[in-house]
Amino acid sequence: METLKFENLPNAVAELQKGQSEILALLLNKAEPQPEPDNPLSIKEVAKLTGLTVPTLYGYVQRNEIPFYKKGNRLYFFKSEILENWIKTGKQKTLKELEADAEEYLSNKNKGLK
Repeated sequence: METLKFENLPNAVAELQKGQSEILALLLNKAEPQPEPDNPLSIKEVAKLTGLTVPTLYGYVQRNEIPFYKKGNRLYFFKSEILENWIKTGKQKTLKELEADAEEYLSNKNKGLK
């Protein structure tokens, strides 16, 4: 590394700023989530993803409780549908959310009685 002189300081600062801008641009491009290809999963892969057993998943399929596709005798699942449409829809409300819903219901009910 060369020794900086006072005369070269503006150029050195400009190079540092340029390098910092390039690094920031690279980080921002890397931080953007890349769309993951939604390849079909087998029932064994879904079992691994969800932690459920294969027979349990077959039961959900039989009762149409899980999103699936059937082609011939094969079952296919998509990771995005399993996570978004099945697992995330089972969210249980917190005590505060339940209390807020009850308050809203009671306030709306009382408005109708007057």
